[in-house]
Amino acid sequence: MEFVPEKMRTRFRELGEQRADILGKSAPLREKRDEIVAKAREQELSLNKEILDIENGLFDIDTERAMISRALAGKTQEADEVADEAE
Repeated sequence: MEFVPEKMRTRFRELGEQRADILGKSAPLREKRDEIVAKAREQELSLNKEILDIENGLFDIDTERAMISRALAGKTQEADEVADEAE
């Protein structure tokens, strides 16, 4: 490309037309994608709420189990349970 103002302006317009053509083709696809994402997001949020409701109390259970495990030095099974697993 020559750095002559008129040629640069012409090229600038050509590039603008190419850009507009590409965006004209991609815009409908972007809109379709965005609709799909929005619907999926609604479903995700709904499922997140269900999961939170079901798992309510799980943190407390895990915390208590961890404290018990530490107190037992990780030996949380009865001796006969450990022997049964070895078989």
